[in-house]
Amino acid sequence: MKRINLLIIMLTLCLFGVLKAQTLEPNLKWGKPTEAELTMTTYAPDPDAEAVVLCSQTEMRYDLSAGNFRVTTYEKRRIKVLKENGKSYANGAITYQYNGHRIGHCEELIKLKATAYNLVDGKVVKTKMDNDMISHEDVNKLTRLTKYTVPQVTVGTVIEVETELASDYFTSIDDWHAQSGIPVYYTEFEITVPEYFIFNIDERGSYRLERTTETVTMSLSLKGAVLRCQGQRYRFTGHELPALRKTSMLYAPQSYGQRVSMELRSVDIPGNIVRNFSTSWEDVDKRLLDNEDFGGRLGKSPLKAEMLAAGIAEIADPKERAMAIFKLLKDHVKWNEQYALYGESAGKVLKERTGSNASINFMLINMLSDAGIEAYPAVLRSRDRGFLTVTRASIKELNTFVVALKAGDTYSFIDGSIEDGWLDILPDRLLVDRARILGKGKTSEWVDLSALSGARTQSMVVAQLQPDGTMVADVQSRLTGSEAALLRRDFRMASDSATFVAQLAQELNCEIESLELTEHQGLGVNVGRKMHLIKHCDTAGDMIYLNPWFLNVLTENPLTEESRTLPVEFPHISTENLNTQVTLPEGYVVEEVPQPLTMKSEDGTLSCIIATVANNGVLSSRCQLQVNKIFFTPKEYPVVKNFLDEVYKRLQDVVVIKKAL
Repeated sequence: MKRINLLIIMLTLCLFGVLKAQTLEPNLKWGKPTEAELTMTTYAPDPDAEAVVLCSQTEMRYDLSAGNFRVTTYEKRRIKVLKENGKSYANGAITYQYNGHRIGHCEELIKLKATAYNLVDGKVVKTKMDNDMISHEDVNKLTRLTKYTVPQVTVGTVIEVETELASDYFTSIDDWHAQSGIPVYYTEFEITVPEYFIFNIDERGSYRLERTTETVTMSLSLKGAVLRCQGQRYRFTGHELPALRKTSMLYAPQSYGQRVSMELRSVDIPGNIVRNFSTSWEDVDKRLLDNEDFGGRLGKSPLKAEMLAAGIAEIADPKERAMAIFKLLKDHVKWNEQYALYGESAGKVLKERTGSNASINFMLINMLSDAGIEAYPAVLRSRDRGFLTVTRASIKELNTFVVALKAGDTYSFIDGSIEDGWLDILPDRLLVDRARILGKGKTSEWVDLSALSGARTQSMVVAQLQPDGTMVADVQSRLTGSEAALLRRDFRMASDSATFVAQLAQELNCEIESLELTEHQGLGVNVGRKMHLIKHCDTAGDMIYLNPWFLNVLTENPLTEESRTLPVEFPHISTENLNTQVTLPEGYVVEEVPQPLTMKSEDGTLSCIIATVANNGVLSSRCQLQVNKIFFTPKEYPVVKNFLDEVYKRLQDVVVIKKAL
């Protein structure tokens, strides 16, 4: 009895400790981590967390410099490293607009400080980051990237980082994100806006923040004088926000986190003209087309002599002509694995023989136009950056573009990053539901790219089953669209053909005696695949257990959570067709076949048919799986999960075969 009472007391104390840890006030004294912060080994609300943001404070202030407004962002963040992987938070990067300190057109990183705090033999050891741990890189003419590494970071370290960034772009406030890839114990965001600026403020996400607004008096320095005005101070605070971890079947979980967006509606400064800053997408179109690194890249066609020598102008079909141009261009320029919105000069790219997708795309548009094919940029926000908010017109919403070419009354699409695909077979990250086609003298229009790159796999298996459970099979497959591109990529990336075959054999858990591929090199729509293989089935006495769907139509269900607050994204629409015919050994019969399955979602976007029949010593199986859209809302999650659960379970079923009496 005493032992039971002692156990109850211990459990009560542990529970009290957890509750106390969760209700502690945040430590707002920078440079002085508490003993509790230094000694903590886990974060109670999320025991699996590799690190936790203990405290984050962001403050934005308006001031005047050289007669112009600017906004300065002060940020302080304290992170506790809890596991080995959490040490990665010692490395950080800051991206900002840098234009040679041109007044009114740049951002300046004024301060970057970082310190590591470690508890060594009961004493706090403080290690500051030196300047040699900071590096700067010019990404392009307008963007600079500053990287840093905090020294002496190990499991148990408390990291503090302090930054100050001044921006001339006072009319454009970046979104403030309350959540991150690790849990956040406490965070706050404060901005004081002069009365001259009217903002629309929008809070998005699943977790409500505490919000306060107050009117304050502001003092701004203007040419030695003090300008006094009223202002609005907005303050948002969040407590115990969960981590936005990488989630299965979702490209950009951060885009669904809690954040505050501020869009400038108008500016009314005494002595100046009232300006309406409600930007439209037509305004964005004009700014892009007027930019020397976007619209300025449209016009002059490179490789004219090479196009003439290749006889490209003589190709009648516009799509074939377009692909001939694309192949020619890719022979001269390789993609550098960077996606961009702005491009570099064609001369520079051709000289270096490498460039971003944007640089290649501008060259392609000009070459297509020179060959009599209408071609335009279709700007977008890639899926790994989150969905484009159409109601918020801003260049900052965009990060790249693809080429839209017109053949007849319809558009086809291609991108400079393509190494293994074809027209309308784009990389998965570019399959967005909103892209905007724009061009000089053209009315812009929105298009949906999400249904492109449809993948289709048609496979036929003809096999002979032997009494010892060995199955000898001939497999013939036709892969189309994204599936063909993926196979080409795998073959291209393999060190040699033997390695490629070995990897495929391991994936299928079989022995591949011969493999023949057709149309698998270079660009194309389809790939053919023929295999002769041996598969060993499980046996027990005179019983053979055969899975006729061994080609791995669905190898697992990646959706494991019972419920989910985030959407589900498939890489592309797809159709899988697998037909199998297995001749049974003489004297053997089918003892048991799995029940057939026919499933279809209410909207018809998910469907599956699985069936097996035995007739005259031949086992015939069929599986057809279709996914006809790529985005499913959190409300649709149960439907998608249950569908994949049932399909996966049925694909694990086996046919029981036994020796006849």
